[in-house]
Amino acid sequence: MGKRHSQRGAEALEFGLFFVMMLPGFVWMFISGMNFIRFNKANDVARAAALMYIKGQDMTVLGTQEILARVGQGLDLQVDNGATPPNQVMSAIRGSGLIILSQVQYVGPNTCNNCTNLNQYVFLQRLYVGNKSLQLNGATVASALGNPAAADWSATTGAVTNVFNDTGTRVSSTFASLWNPGVGDGQIVYVVESFFAGGFGSGQFGGNGVYARVFM
Repeated sequence: MGKRHSQRGAEALEFGLFFVMMLPGFVWMFISGMNFIRFNKANDVARAAALMYIKGQDMTVLGTQEILARVGQGLDLQVDNGATPPNQVMSAIRGSGLIILSQVQYVGPNTCNNCTNLNQYVFLQRLYVGNKSLQLNGATVASALGNPAAADWSATTGAVTNVFNDTGTRVSSTFASLWNPGVGDGQIVYVVESFFAGGFGSGQFGGNGVYARVFM
């Protein structure tokens, strides 16, 4: 009888030790799963924005941006000042999300011959939806494509001017490496990047935010 009790005690001790050892793994699996859901949601927002953008929706108006905020429900994408309807106005300083939309064109000889930006990718438009001051890991988020020069960019419409002759309108040189074969002469590419701060866990267990990118 005593031997049977001692065996049960040893089994309980073994189970306790096993549970303590495996607990970090279980926590990591749970947090990774929840962050994977957030990543999928960020992809959904980027795809929705890209589809609207390429179909010619005006991404500078509050109504269009509110659609994206609904798609990103749960990610804290804020596009207005938080006032009671119908008194909202657009805001770029609230929330935990930012969507960057870029319209890029490849300048070949048929598009512009003997111009400064020949054989370069240039910005035609750059728009922001959400919190332009958003930070991930203590740093303000930035587009992987770079930014058009402020002198050539309209903060109201997002349009970029002097695209053929001002080097400040060029896209980051790393953009070309994403295409094989390259984009055709004069072809336009729509790029949407979504950033969302926060998440489940912290440190080695995640919580550093998510980033998604869509090309069309």
